[in-house]
Amino acid sequence: MFGFAKKIGMTRLFIDGRHAPVTVLQVDENFVSQRRTKEKDGYDAIQVVSFPRNTKSSSKARLGHLKKAELTESDYRCIGEFKGVDMPEDKKSVTVEDFKEGDKFDVTGISIGRGFTGAVKRWGFAGQMKSHGYDHVRRVGSIGDAGMQRVDKGKKMAGQHGASQDTVRNLKVVGVDLENKLVFVRGSVPGANGKFLKLKPSLTK
Repeated sequence: MFGFAKKIGMTRLFIDGRHAPVTVLQVDENFVSQRRTKEKDGYDAIQVVSFPRNTKSSSKARLGHLKKAELTESDYRCIGEFKGVDMPEDKKSVTVEDFKEGDKFDVTGISIGRGFTGAVKRWGFAGQMKSHGYDHVRRVGSIGDAGMQRVDKGKKMAGQHGASQDTVRNLKVVGVDLENKLVFVRGSVPGANGKFLKLKPSLTK
C-alpha cells in the first residue's frame, strides 16, 4: 500500500534472535481526494491527503478542492499524488491495516539540515596531508584544469548540507502495531523526528 506517515523515531527490534535498527512511523488515515485518469488528465494517479490541521490559514481553493471530495471536516498537512499504484474504485482511504509485514517501500522525505559545511563533512573527503607543517588539512585542494578558467557545474565543494528531498529505497516492514497506528520499517529514513514522509511501494523485489 502507499500514503503519508510521520516519523516518530528510531529503536530496535529483535528479529531471528538478533537486534535490528528500525524506524517507527505513525500512519494516520489517508483519504482519497482525487483520482487522475489518462482520459481526463493524461496520466493515472491517486491523490491522497492525511494528518488533519486547522483551516485558519488554508486557501479557499484548497478548501474547495477538499469539499469537492467530501472532505469538509478540516484541512490536511499532507497532500500528494501517487503514480503507478493500484487501488479499488470503491476504496476511499488507506489505513495502517493495509500495511503488512514483508512489504517493501521507497520512503521520501526532507533530510535534516546541517547548514553551510565544508567539503570534508559534506562529501566525506579525506582531507589534505597532516605532515610537513601543512596547516590547511580540510581544504578542498585543486578544483579542475587551469586551462578551463571556470568551475564545472556540480563540482563537490563546500556549501549547503542537507535540507533536501531524499529517498531511501527498498525498506522492509518488520512490524505493525494496529492499536497505536504504528509501522516499523528496518533501517533509517530521511528527516527529523516529527516530520512527514511519503511511502510508495518499492519496484525492487
